Amino acid sequence: MPYWTVYHTLLGGAINLPSERVQTLFRVVVVAAILSAFFQVTLGGVVRVTDSGLGCPDWPLCHGQIIPPFDTATLIEYSHRLSGSVLGLLVIATTALAWIRLRANRLVWYTSVAALVLVIVAGILGGITVLTELAWQYRLLHLAIAEILIACLIVAAIAGWNPYSPEPHANSEQADSLKPLIIASLVGAFVLILSGSYMVGEGYGTSCATWPLCRGSLLPEGWAYTVHMGHRYIAAVVGIVILWTVWKAWASAAPHSPVRMAGASLATAFAVQIVAGAFVIWNGFSADLKATHLSLATLVWIGLVSLTALIYSYRPASEFSTAVFRQKAT
Repeated sequence: MPYWTVYHTLLGGAINLPSERVQTLFRVVVVAAILSAFFQVTLGGVVRVTDSGLGCPDWPLCHGQIIPPFDTATLIEYSHRLSGSVLGLLVIATTALAWIRLRANRLVWYTSVAALVLVIVAGILGGITVLTELAWQYRLLHLAIAEILIACLIVAAIAGWNPYSPEPHANSEQADSLKPLIIASLVGAFVLILSGSYMVGEGYGTSCATWPLCRGSLLPEGWAYTVHMGHRYIAAVVGIVILWTVWKAWASAAPHSPVRMAGASLATAFAVQIVAGAFVIWNGFSADLKATHLSLATLVWIGLVSLTALIYSYRPASEFSTAVFRQKAT
């Protein structure tokens, strides 16, 4: 059965469901999309550290076939492509459900549509990356698009999770005071992820075989060492900003609030990520640890975007009542 027929059937069924059922279905699908996107980026990291990027040297087919040969590199790369297809279907479903139930909530609708556009662009970039034989510029852009896609899905999930809830996550003044700090953390983390991708793409990931120093120095000579140590210094600065952000968010939020849970998860993930980065070096740059390091970077990004969305989702009760009226009127 063609995909369009399947989606037409599912969409028609969803439109006829009670609004509460559609809301529940949206939550399930958007969370599944986020998990799928995380798995997709993680699998992309496995492709990179195992040098399996050309396991399928053509695109969109693999060795000119729909079902490729069963060798390790090919299966890893092909699994990455299949995972991307699943992610695409989940993003389409998320966007459809957002249109059915939450299109009056502009943030949910716009981020869902943005996610749909980005997943298409990511797929095309994946093909270009293969056809250009893994040019680092395209790999860098491919990762950037994937991380922004994850951010869009998280914002859509949080903004549309319970649009009728009048309970704020923090008071207005405290939420506003956190915004510059949280944006600085977000931008810093994004730069950190891309700097790591550039470092690996240029082949500088193994330049410094010791930690925390490199060749016994804080500022070793040579471009490869400069890039590698630059990534570490960016991590140190971003880490300080993130931990300060988490501390401020924790202090401003109510006990057991989503803000506190997101902040604690973020701080834990970042600490584990730093330790994992050190172990990558101490253990001779093993592929499994490198893949774990890349996966944890995305986990930190998820935590930071979640915290950002929660901080920015604060609205006074009067605004919630207006939003509820508009939503129920549609």
